[in-house]
Amino acid sequence: MTEPTEIFARITAELEDMHGVAVEGQSGDQPPEGIAILALVICNGLDRVRDLLAEVPRLSEPSE
Repeated sequence: MTEPTEIFARITAELEDMHGVAVEGQSGDQPPEGIAILALVICNGLDRVRDLLAEVPRLSEPSE
């Protein structure tokens, strides 16, 4: 089982990375292809966060 602090750190790191991508995407000089790539990066980040969030309920289970 993963430690709660590690899960928390990994989730917040992913969110911070996605925030940076979102800010980059708001630049007015981004071509449509660049926006599509940034959107894909955010989708991949959300997938990673989803996987991490799936571990959260297990954190409260008693350790063996």
